[in-house]
Amino acid sequence: MKKNDVSPNWDAFTGLFAIGFGVIYGYMSYSMPRVAFGNPMDPIYFPLGVSAISFLIGVLLLVKSNFNASVQAYKNLINEDASKKNDRRRILYTCILSVGYALIFEHLGYVISTFLFMVVMMTITSGKDMWKKSVVISLLFSVGVYFIFNTLLSISLPPLPFGE
Repeated sequence: MKKNDVSPNWDAFTGLFAIGFGVIYGYMSYSMPRVAFGNPMDPIYFPLGVSAISFLIGVLLLVKSNFNASVQAYKNLINEDASKKNDRRRILYTCILSVGYALIFEHLGYVISTFLFMVVMMTITSGKDMWKKSVVISLLFSVGVYFIFNTLLSISLPPLPFGE
């Protein structure tokens, strides 16, 4: 291996991400409302600590990293074969769908939001030709779990948006 040859890695991009996360998380932590009794900063210490550690680790990772190796890793990602790209696309769709699920959960209730989430997830993972099976499984699961938690265990889940 030559002196200029480096193995591709994501260290520089991970360091930049950790720094950005630390700064944003720190700002959001410091912006939290203060408590009315005791030390007003007490609830903020832990999130600020997480922010500082993230920032510090990001700086250390950025200092030790080779930016060219991270650029090479990105180029390798762009030029990978179609099956790996399809797998990465599924992971991206899953992440986006999970955020969407979290956003609609309180508004649509457990049954509807979980049903929609599961139908789309099962379609992503098993293909469009299995959509009927996905709908049945998703409906049975979401209604069944809602019944078990609300009725048998007396643990309330967000109800349907209509009727209550």
